[in-house]
Amino acid sequence: MRISEINWGDDSAERDPCLLDYFITSDAFNRLNSKSKSIVVGRKGSGKSALRKKLEQAFAQDNNNYVINLSPSFNSIRNILNDKDITEGGFGQEIFFQHTWLRQVYLDCLCQVGNDAKGQYVTESLEFARKVAVELNRTSKDFVENVADILSKLKVKAGSLGEYGLTLEKELRNVAQVDSLQHHVASIANSGAKFVILVDDLDLGWDNSPVANNLLLGLLSATSALTALSRNIYVCVFLREDVYSILITKTQHSDKYRNIEALRWTHDNLLKILNKRINFNRKNFLLDNIPDPFPTVFPNTIGTSNTDNWMIERTLGRPRELIQLARYYSESVEDKSPDAEKLKACEQAYSSWKLDDLCTEYSNQYPGLISIFSFWKTKFFRQKYHLKRTEIEEMLLRIAAEVELNAEWFNKIVDELDITLFLRVLYEIGFIGDFVQGGQGGSKTCYAYSDRHEPLFEEVQIHPCFRKAVNTVERIRTDRTAASVSP
Repeated sequence: MRISEINWGDDSAERDPCLLDYFITSDAFNRLNSKSKSIVVGRKGSGKSALRKKLEQAFAQDNNNYVINLSPSFNSIRNILNDKDITEGGFGQEIFFQHTWLRQVYLDCLCQVGNDAKGQYVTESLEFARKVAVELNRTSKDFVENVADILSKLKVKAGSLGEYGLTLEKELRNVAQVDSLQHHVASIANSGAKFVILVDDLDLGWDNSPVANNLLLGLLSATSALTALSRNIYVCVFLREDVYSILITKTQHSDKYRNIEALRWTHDNLLKILNKRINFNRKNFLLDNIPDPFPTVFPNTIGTSNTDNWMIERTLGRPRELIQLARYYSESVEDKSPDAEKLKACEQAYSSWKLDDLCTEYSNQYPGLISIFSFWKTKFFRQKYHLKRTEIEEMLLRIAAEVELNAEWFNKIVDELDITLFLRVLYEIGFIGDFVQGGQGGSKTCYAYSDRHEPLFEEVQIHPCFRKAVNTVERIRTDRTAASVSP
């Protein structure tokens, strides 16, 4: 097997047909499999969709389980957010979306049971479920269709939700047929059926607008209502970490949504991801499974660093980044022998990809980051990556003065000349870490994605995965080193 022949799998869990063959079982998976958490939070590329896919497989093995996947498409969410009745007509409120989500889930549950009943359930409710399945042709309506149905019925009676006053919730339950649907789902669940509802891909089309946030807050409210209905109903919502962080500040009920499963990856588990995929490829080439296949593909060291440490340090602790770095490397190696020079050489392309990926990830929270980093690349060319407070402040003041970017978050920094806020943004997204001196000469750089830490910003370091992309120097040259070199 040549190294360039290794297939690391698809970037997207949904499109990777072999994902479950090399899935890494973790404590997070075990907790979710036991239904002890209902919200999964992770940054882009942290493995949320892979986890959802594995949970779907695990739950489907129980014959009493009905597994429902809710994954609205990008177009579905954009159609809702572009509907003028919702955005401008006053209908895009949390309570409206709560009842829309409830209707969607109840219809999905009834369609599944009605189409393929696996047990002896309450006769009346089972017949109702079969009728629903036949009427809806075995699959419930698309989420957009459900929104449109409820919206059209509400508009017959009033021009906006506000006109309903104190009767709003009663009217919503009536229009969405929530009480009737809820009765039959609860009856079936309490007679032995177990419903597992997995909701993913909610960041597709999300734009941090009030309506987009109400759409997701409505889902969280619906999740609480469903969980309270029966212990045989389990809902698990998968959210991107930045989306969750915004939502939690916009609800008075944030305490209900604090018991989350935050996805974090240890060094060992990240290494297992590569090892499992290498052995999967070895099997496809009729080679034996080996306990430690990493050295057969990667060199032992890069400079003075162990290669596994060097690679993982160039990620933000997420599987997708590590796999992408491995892919850049393996595609450049023509023969069967690991090549340290090839691994080092691919760092530039990987770093540029990662910087673009970062700007895309935070395009809703911090639009225009790409302009800031484009300025950084050219104006701070060959700048050192370890910076004292005075040095980084001088650089950020120049960015604030010279970069033309009309974005609310950036305008606030410029108007108030709040460089600490600027540092916090760069720290939050993972671009810089807070360098802390420890006792007995030790030190540590803390990053937002891996440490519970209140940064002081006395000294900072640009994260290793971005250093090539923004053209930092290779090493820090100390005064002593510089003095020893002849002019």
